Amino acid sequence: MHPKETANSIERAQSESWERPPLIPARYIEERVTADVVVVGSGIAGLTAALSAAEAGAKTILVEKGTTFHTRGIHNAAITSRLQNQKAIRIDRDHVISTIMEYGAYRSDQRVVTLWADNCSDVMDWLLDMAEAAQFDVVLDPSTKPWYFPNYPTIHVFRPKAQETLAEMLSSNARAMGVDFRFDTRAIRLLRESQGRVRGLIASTSEDRHIQFNAVKAVILCTGDYGNDRRMVEQYCDWHLLRHLKCAYEPAVNTGDGHRMGLWVGAAIDDPPHCPMLFDWAVWSESGLFNLARQPWLYVDLKGRRFMNEDLPWGYECNQIIQQAGGYSWSVWDAKYDREWPRMRSQCCKNMGPPTYLWDPRQLDEAIEKGNVLTAQTIEGLAQMMDVPASAFRTTVSRYNKLAREGKDVDFGKHQDRLTTCDKPPFYACKMEARYMVILGGLKINTRLQVLDTAKEVIPGLYAAGNVSGSFFGNVYPTTVPGLTHSRAWTFGRLAGLNAAAELV
Repeated sequence: MHPKETANSIERAQSESWERPPLIPARYIEERVTADVVVVGSGIAGLTAALSAAEAGAKTILVEKGTTFHTRGIHNAAITSRLQNQKAIRIDRDHVISTIMEYGAYRSDQRVVTLWADNCSDVMDWLLDMAEAAQFDVVLDPSTKPWYFPNYPTIHVFRPKAQETLAEMLSSNARAMGVDFRFDTRAIRLLRESQGRVRGLIASTSEDRHIQFNAVKAVILCTGDYGNDRRMVEQYCDWHLLRHLKCAYEPAVNTGDGHRMGLWVGAAIDDPPHCPMLFDWAVWSESGLFNLARQPWLYVDLKGRRFMNEDLPWGYECNQIIQQAGGYSWSVWDAKYDREWPRMRSQCCKNMGPPTYLWDPRQLDEAIEKGNVLTAQTIEGLAQMMDVPASAFRTTVSRYNKLAREGKDVDFGKHQDRLTTCDKPPFYACKMEARYMVILGGLKINTRLQVLDTAKEVIPGLYAAGNVSGSFFGNVYPTTVPGLTHSRAWTFGRLAGLNAAAELV
């Protein structure tokens, strides 16, 4: 059989059942490479793990199915970094741990959460050293304050390009330390005989060549979440409405590869339902966020009725939206928006810094022109365009304006700062839905980042970090600790890399 046919048969096997590992006969392996540590995935966790293993003296290979590293987002959490100490920012470590545990309904492993809390600041200081050497700025956002819930001032941002800057810095340092990057190379299955040690993995390149990567010490899985694999979402997210949501991120690289490979060698996975990180999104927007509509204006359902406090953190806001008929809502605002946006701040950065310009004004003009944002001179005219009952909508707007003028939301408890009247024409409406960014359920780990089997025993030679790892999140993503998933990625990536390099075999 031709190697290309073998690769195709592997893909067919995976599409038919992700629960069965593909079989790759030894005669189809065209190259064998040996290293001390093999890292799978070049997100923030993988880049950190590879660099850390190499710094510890391990010959390291990083295998990535894409053409470059993958990263997104802005914020990175730490509790007592040197930048925070310089600014006299004090965060109670015990309170942070208890908040994470509470939001997870104590389904998390507190030992793993504590591991993050006790190491994130030291790892951040290590990153700060690198940033200083590369002449990158890292800035704090100390203005975070309690809102409806605890809200800790944990944010660190790498400049000029946030997480992309961080990834570029890690990648550059890893290359300087001799890490062998293998892009366009997809890991297919781990090598483990019976209950023995994980000895490496088999991967296929974009040219349908099969390579066996032998790991003398360990394999570290850093493959991200499975949000772009609908089968796994349906299997592990036992929430009917979530199964119908779209994944917010493109390209669709997070397809659960590491989860499957771990399961195939006996790994345990977090008990369902897994924790989604939800994000509010304009229904029509495929290329990016439409931040104007994401501000805490007036939200109404398909019957023109208000149903929530619009100023909730985005994840909790989405929980309200997806319970409405049709699974979406309308965001409604008026002509005063350009004067009122400084009171709102961005929904994704709410209470996390000074107001920033939230959108390109041309984006609104384009949205109106394409019919994606509706506008009318009267509330009744807007109701007709939205296809909601005009009388109910008119009553809702009148009630909302009354509460805004009185400065107290007795209906849903929205803060006075975010109550703005909707009374100056023209009026605008945009349909909003929820999407998930990542699914935060993964392979169970211990405090050395070693993957555990279903008997809670260590699978020798196998580590996990980032969103493929579990034991950390429970029911709800705690938006009260801004930048937590990124911080977990580089904290656990660092520890996994060091621990794997220290393996005695």
